[in-house]
Amino acid sequence: NLKANLALWRFGTLPPALIAFSGHVHPIDPSWHMLGLGYQHATSLDAVRRAAVIHYNGDFKPWLGIGFKELRPFWTKHVNFSNDFIRNCNIVEP
Repeated sequence: NLKANLALWRFGTLPPALIAFSGHVHPIDPSWHMLGLGYQHATSLDAVRRAAVIHYNGDFKPWLGIGFKELRPFWTKHVNFSNDFIRNCNIVEP
């Protein structure tokens, strides 16, 4: 609804997706999908290690200088720093 000033999309695609899939979405154990790694200052590193999926939602992305240094290795271990695209993104190798 364009008259609503796109307020439904303010929080990304999750609210419209929850509406579209209403009745087909079920909660999962939070340890399976760990959120908040881009905004929570006090994150349990053991919980991150145990999580099946980690999500750097928030402003403090691990590839940015402002990212939480203690959480950066969980991301950098999957990055191919010799890749041309990665090098052109100015992502600094740890």
